[in-house]
Amino acid sequence: MKLTTPATQSGYILNGSSVQSPGWPPPEKPRKEPAKARGVVIAAVVLVVIIGSAIALSVSVLSPSARDIEIASTSGIVDIGGEDVAVLVYQDSSRPGLFVSGFQTRVTAIRASDGEQLWDQQLNDDLMGDAVVLAGDSKLVYVGSDDGLVILDATTGAVRSRGLEIAGLGADAVLAASAYGYDAEANAVVALAGTGQVMQLPVGQEQATPADAAVAGRWEDVLNSGPFYDDTVLVDQVELAVSGEGATYEVESVAEAVQRDALTVTSAEGQVVFRTELVDMSILPVTDIGPRRGVMLDTGQFLDGDFSDIDEEDIQALIENVMGADGKMPPAPAGLGQGFLLVQHKESVNAELMALSSIDAETGRIVDTVEMKVDALRALTGPEGTTAVIAAAPDAWRPNTMVVLQPDGTLRVVEVGTLPWWQRLFT
Repeated sequence: MKLTTPATQSGYILNGSSVQSPGWPPPEKPRKEPAKARGVVIAAVVLVVIIGSAIALSVSVLSPSARDIEIASTSGIVDIGGEDVAVLVYQDSSRPGLFVSGFQTRVTAIRASDGEQLWDQQLNDDLMGDAVVLAGDSKLVYVGSDDGLVILDATTGAVRSRGLEIAGLGADAVLAASAYGYDAEANAVVALAGTGQVMQLPVGQEQATPADAAVAGRWEDVLNSGPFYDDTVLVDQVELAVSGEGATYEVESVAEAVQRDALTVTSAEGQVVFRTELVDMSILPVTDIGPRRGVMLDTGQFLDGDFSDIDEEDIQALIENVMGADGKMPPAPAGLGQGFLLVQHKESVNAELMALSSIDAETGRIVDTVEMKVDALRALTGPEGTTAVIAAAPDAWRPNTMVVLQPDGTLRVVEVGTLPWWQRLFT
């Protein structure tokens, strides 16, 4: 028997036949993945986790569940390029984010005719403070604030100048909203300087100059450096209003036990035009915002007028002076210039929400109604005759929407305020 073992393989030849040795061929050794490849996979997984966590954080922290804004009664409507534009001051506490104040006072411009927002600009990040819309034209918008006068570009909302930067005022600028006003007769913004001098800026200009004698005489005892007292909150709804032609609009109780009222419209000749019944009704009047000469009572009520000859502690005398001796006429009803009345009421005695309705001023027909959570804040009237109401949406306790009276008497609800870009990603 001949046994041969080749050098090139594991085994042997027996009687001319090849016999393979057990375990041949040898098994292939598993190939190891390079360490670099494993690192790439781990890095990718970590990156995905980081991105996912960042998205989750953005959704939960940077995007609030609801807007938290409050529109100020010191907003207004100005004429920009021949159109009524609502310039609304509002406080926004729903703007979280890195390097962004969680509380801001902002101002936005909304075209009344179609509700389109033209711009939205931050004024400051103060928790407290007043800001009052004074005037505007196609070039500039003026806002008096506790940071001084703020002049904004009417097209973009960008701040052109503010406070101590105002030309002609400089270091003499008074940092109080009550130091600024609007003189309709001169079509100029007026400002109280730290020297006590009254200055004026014709609307459309950024340079303050000493006010004319007539303008200074109207404002020297009105502008001041104290708190801004908004006395319109005392007459945001009324039970008696009078038109310029002498027609009266009066709310009278019909059934006090169930809060049922009647709106009676009487012509200047004394004839009853119509009578409409609703629940818990009041009329929204035309009001004007601006610095006032007056006195603030301990009760928190601000009384408008000259009380230099009356002891401030004699509250009854003060009230009688305002309510009777001053001879003031009742306000005009808001919306009358468009042919309608705006009234606040409840749909029924059991209703939890308030309602805002437009009523045809000639027939008494209710044209349209929208719901509100609480009382309307204030009615605004623009230079071109547009009327808008600052109100709280049905799900909000504070005024956060604007309701615009359309030419046909319908009511358009306009959302106010712009979400920051990082919040818009998740809405």
